[in-house]
Amino acid sequence: MNGVGVADLIAYCARADKMELQITTELKGRMLLVTATGSYTFDAALRLLKQVLDTAKEKQVSKILVNTLAMNRELSIIDRHILAVEVVEYAKRNQMVPRLAFVGKPPTVDGFGVRVAQNRGLTTDVFSSEQEALNWLEKWPS
Repeated sequence: MNGVGVADLIAYCARADKMELQITTELKGRMLLVTATGSYTFDAALRLLKQVLDTAKEKQVSKILVNTLAMNRELSIIDRHILAVEVVEYAKRNQMVPRLAFVGKPPTVDGFGVRVAQNRGLTTDVFSSEQEALNWLEKWPS
């Protein structure tokens, strides 16, 4: 036996369950590519999206791809609605007109928040693959 007991495993799982959402960003031409990993909460998701918008503004890009395939957990429908409204308001307050493509799969990403944001004027959509999202972003002017 390697000396790892059940209590150690439970403690590890409890710490892993509380891991914050992490992102990596890459500037690819006139597009910001973001990969999000880990478990997330409403607050973590809002921080992530505000950080992404701030980075896009700083780099002067409007096309943003957020890959959420490595994320887990899901927000309640109310939280997804509030998150979408907050992101749209944040973009407007900062005089941004982003093109925001999400790559994800249910239940983490089901398109509800995207529809709420679209209904408030944000150009956004959700895709099941990164290539589909890139193709959609390419049709928009930089």
